[in-house]
Amino acid sequence: MAAALLATALSMAAAAPAAAQPSGTVTWAVQPSDADGPDDRVSFRYELQPGDSVTDHVTVTNLSDHDVAFQLYASDGITTSAGLFDLLPAGEQPRDAGSWIELGQTRVELAPDQRTTVPFTLRVPADATPGDHPAGIVAAVGGTGTDELSVERRVGARVHLRVAGDLTPALVPSDPDTDFVGGWSSDGQGTMHVSYDVVNTGNVRLQGSTTVELRAPFGIWSRTFDVGEVPELLPGATFRVELTVEEVPALVMLTTSARVVPRTVGVDEVPVALPEGEARERTWAMPWFWTLTSLVLVAAVTAGVLTRGRRRRQMAAALARARADGRREAGTPSTGSAPAEGQAHQTGAGSEPDPVTPRQETSHGP
Repeated sequence: MAAALLATALSMAAAAPAAAQPSGTVTWAVQPSDADGPDDRVSFRYELQPGDSVTDHVTVTNLSDHDVAFQLYASDGITTSAGLFDLLPAGEQPRDAGSWIELGQTRVELAPDQRTTVPFTLRVPADATPGDHPAGIVAAVGGTGTDELSVERRVGARVHLRVAGDLTPALVPSDPDTDFVGGWSSDGQGTMHVSYDVVNTGNVRLQGSTTVELRAPFGIWSRTFDVGEVPELLPGATFRVELTVEEVPALVMLTTSARVVPRTVGVDEVPVALPEGEARERTWAMPWFWTLTSLVLVAAVTAGVLTRGRRRRQMAAALARARADGRREAGTPSTGSAPAEGQAHQTGAGSEPDPVTPRQETSHGP
């Protein structure tokens, strides 16, 4: 049911009277009016103090060729996900300016080409917050159907209400989501996906334009892209922005800067500065092809150095063994030194003792 209600078009008053396109055989219009009938206004516009009230009129015209019964009600203005103005779905109770409007009639039945002017009163609560409070007054037909499906067709006139007080315009990018895909080719490039919400965090409706800058470390590469226009956003509304950039160099780390330049809508005037909004996000952008190539080269060089060192140690060990074998063949002990002259060799167990030289004795006569 909600999908069906949201799918119905709500045509707001613009340069001409708000009129529904033929739906079956029903066509009608809703127009700002004075007590005598439609005037030259394209919407209702008020600037009021908290606690003030105003009385005005709205005219409903049946442009069909048969009698039609219309339901009249007021509701809060919202911004759709597509950036369009709409009202709350029928059946959802308004909580802001739509609930401050009291209609003189909530149902009218009109003959072909007949119109009626209905008075209404808008009362601003004493505790109303400053800023814009969008709303609308609609005339609707339908609302019942078969198979548990209810479809309502409605046409309305916008109500622009600004409550006096401090205005705080703010249109800012929020929660940027960035993703770099690629870096596997030899050219070291990939695709950058950027998405973020532009949020009206202030209390006046705004529109604007947004850009995205991609920047590599130390400023070695940067590009700025014009993403496009941000439609009218009511206070608290959100609009999703998405951008895809091809052939972005994979330079390890990329910084994304999303910027929004706000502007007023239509004839609105905001007597304070409109600050620009900015949000940043960093993203890994690895050149995988060259990274893996470098790792392979480093591994090959390391393996070569280790193999060369191992071969040198093996050659040194072989040379040492050859020298030792040569000394043994020449009768030179491989360790120790020859005994000094006049020193006796020590013998171990089982060796023959050294010969003993007999001592001569000299005999002397008496």
